[in-house]
Amino acid sequence: MNRKSTDTRLARLPLAIAIASVMATGAMTATAEERSLALEEVIVTAQKREQNSMDVPIAVDTFSAQSMENTGALVLEDMDDYVPGFEAGSGTTQSGLSIRGVQSSSISSGGDPSVATFFDGVYLPSTATTIAFSDMARVEVLKGPQGTLSGKNAAVGSVNMVPNAPNFDGDEGFVKLKAGNYGFMRWEGMYNTALSDDVAVRINLMTNERDGFLDNIAPGGKDVDSQDNMSGRVAVLWNISEQTDLTVSADFDDTNNGPRSTNGYDLTADQWTEDPFAGDISNDAYGAEETRDMYSVGFRLNHEINDEWAVSWWANYRDLETTNLDDQDGTGNINTYLHTDNIETNEIFYTELQFNFNSDNINFVGGLNYSTEKKTQSTTIVTTSETASSLASDVLNGFLADPAAAALLAGYSGTHPTGATTVDLWNPIDFTVLSGVLTAATGNAFGGAAVSGNLDAADYQITLAELLAAAGGLGGALAPYESVLAATWTDASYAGSLWNEAVNNTGDFTSWGIYGDIDFVITERLNLIFGLRYSEDEKEFSWESPLAPTAALLNAQRDAILGAGAVGTILPEATNILSPLSQGSTVITDTKIKASDKWTKTTGRAVAQYQLTDELMTYLSYSTGYKSGGFDSLDLDTATASIDPELVNNIELGVKGDFFDGQVRVQFSYFEMEVEGKQSSVTSYDPTYPGIAGVPQIVSSDDNYEGWELVLNWLPTDTIMLGLMTTQRESESDSEQYFDALGASQGGTTVKGETLDSYTITFDWAPEVSFGSINFHMDYIFNEQDISPTSDNYTVGLENVENFGADKEILNARIAWYSDDDQYELALWGKNLLDNQYTGVPGGYTASTFGVGHSGISDPMTWGIDARYNF
Repeated sequence: MNRKSTDTRLARLPLAIAIASVMATGAMTATAEERSLALEEVIVTAQKREQNSMDVPIAVDTFSAQSMENTGALVLEDMDDYVPGFEAGSGTTQSGLSIRGVQSSSISSGGDPSVATFFDGVYLPSTATTIAFSDMARVEVLKGPQGTLSGKNAAVGSVNMVPNAPNFDGDEGFVKLKAGNYGFMRWEGMYNTALSDDVAVRINLMTNERDGFLDNIAPGGKDVDSQDNMSGRVAVLWNISEQTDLTVSADFDDTNNGPRSTNGYDLTADQWTEDPFAGDISNDAYGAEETRDMYSVGFRLNHEINDEWAVSWWANYRDLETTNLDDQDGTGNINTYLHTDNIETNEIFYTELQFNFNSDNINFVGGLNYSTEKKTQSTTIVTTSETASSLASDVLNGFLADPAAAALLAGYSGTHPTGATTVDLWNPIDFTVLSGVLTAATGNAFGGAAVSGNLDAADYQITLAELLAAAGGLGGALAPYESVLAATWTDASYAGSLWNEAVNNTGDFTSWGIYGDIDFVITERLNLIFGLRYSEDEKEFSWESPLAPTAALLNAQRDAILGAGAVGTILPEATNILSPLSQGSTVITDTKIKASDKWTKTTGRAVAQYQLTDELMTYLSYSTGYKSGGFDSLDLDTATASIDPELVNNIELGVKGDFFDGQVRVQFSYFEMEVEGKQSSVTSYDPTYPGIAGVPQIVSSDDNYEGWELVLNWLPTDTIMLGLMTTQRESESDSEQYFDALGASQGGTTVKGETLDSYTITFDWAPEVSFGSINFHMDYIFNEQDISPTSDNYTVGLENVENFGADKEILNARIAWYSDDDQYELALWGKNLLDNQYTGVPGGYTASTFGVGHSGISDPMTWGIDARYNF
């Protein structure tokens, strides 16, 4: 492992110490009233009814509004270090969630996530899970299969985002500003009021802006990783009677972020194309951006039938459109250019009817849910004609390097004025010499190219015909590459134009389920819980890949130039070469393929819960989960063989309790989880069907996991609280065979693994002061890394990259002052105070063909202030 040098660490340490010292000194010298800390009761709705989280026999972690303040968290990605076993990917529109090592398989609109996400009780599609934490009460992360109460796609867990609800406590509100370096500014406001004795309204609005961390030096390049979003919500509560209330709500999200940064790494030269640690990047993707335009409307009706029975009915309609166009090669080089764009629309309607029964000995919740989704997805992949011509040159030079071809075309280097042995097709001298040699090699069978004057399309097409004829005489050495050459063998008049391909998908999905969960109180200390759900999912899906406009133009030119002569019979037709649907034994263009399928599954749980003492509870559970089958939007093979469902079985033993008179709180869970048909997304390059880039592919595996999770809180005094979150997990996976991003065969064997050491330590201090109150919060995040020569895409030169393979260490801190009446709040905060930045192993679509991979770089140190006014 190559760690950052000691000198570099020491150089940055004084700044971190200085900031932390200012915060700590302010807390120590202030003389104000005490702001005490406590291990408080946390109410959750993990079992579709309000309960103390310590009484729930599920591994559930909560992220409170105060935690959001302390960490500055805006979306789920910002909180995963504080929830053991939970991870959230980056990005607004393609953030994949993972629980206990099982992650959503891909961005395919024909599939589903493995973690179900809910906002205010309503299911969210995967492109909507990054709802901003604006006026949010809490986030609940439920780990382990939640198939009974949460339904489909809660195969390994679920996430519940709970916004604050309107109330009748009087007029209240706040205005809050969060600002910092890199142009960061976040405004948030909320107002709650009672319009009458029976009607209350709550309104919140948030704007968030920030510049990117890297300077994009590519001409015309966009500001990468920048943020610009606005979100808001309004909810109206109407108490129709003492037994009945109705809440109507609407929310919106308008996001116009910059594209994600892709830092290019030359895998052949073992060096960055631009050093990201110096603050520079070259991303030249045309029109790069990440956007989301989203709104929803819904209602919730609650009615108490009598003292024991209650019923609730809620429904929601959400409409969204997203785009995600970013650079895939990570360079500013027009000869290695590739970008992708993912445009999705989604209309989802969700409704649920729920019944609750509560008596001294029985708690029952049951009901049914129904949802429909209408989706469209357009996945485009774009390169330049310069890049395409470079690829044709590479294919040609690979052919010339073959001993048999070298003997046949020995005249090339001998004829070339400089004695060159490689060809650049857009170099007039190279092309003229090549054409003459090929004309001689084929006995002038095609009339030869007229290369005495300006080179044109006819010269290139005749020379390509000569090349394929010469190669055919060597046993068809270029046969696998004919489609690539037909698309990329162009003259320089194409300079500045783009080769653009798209895969267009539509989806029409229907899902419904019926469930029941009953909790029997057997004794004062023993509860037995049983639950069942029946789920049914039906999907209709389609694929369409139009012929690339440049391919159509090339074919029209060839028809006009070559007519029906002998040359025309030699040249293959230009067709798509970039998209996944064009890399296989059959290329499908301008044809719409449709498919449909249906899946059903019964899932359930059985739980024994025992109260060892008044403060200590344990549980043993067996639960199952289900992720519906589907289709891969980028794999036409799934039209005839749809993706199988993901099935999960989980055994879990948990302990929750408070010790030492409420000074220590422990939440521990041990689990053994089996995942059948786990769907994973990989970047694959099949050398049998050459193309410009690797493509996403879903592979299936059967996995087993065994591990534990721990959340520990200690309150040694009334003014100090310490926290520890950690997990360990071992895994065993049997995967089907596939090609990786470099074209190497993978899978087909059993692979064992284990999580590396990772933990988060938190520290809170609320000292006694004479004016107002103060809270000092600090957290330290540690993630061990193990990157070795056996890692995918590893090259020796990576050892020289700053912090490559180093264990991740992040230090964050915040100090806040509150007025005596809690009307005012001021805070100073810093994130990544050690200013440690890390990178991973470069890879991606262009690694195999261009020899250029890319990797993300973690955020640098950021700092700022918070100001809040409550009224």
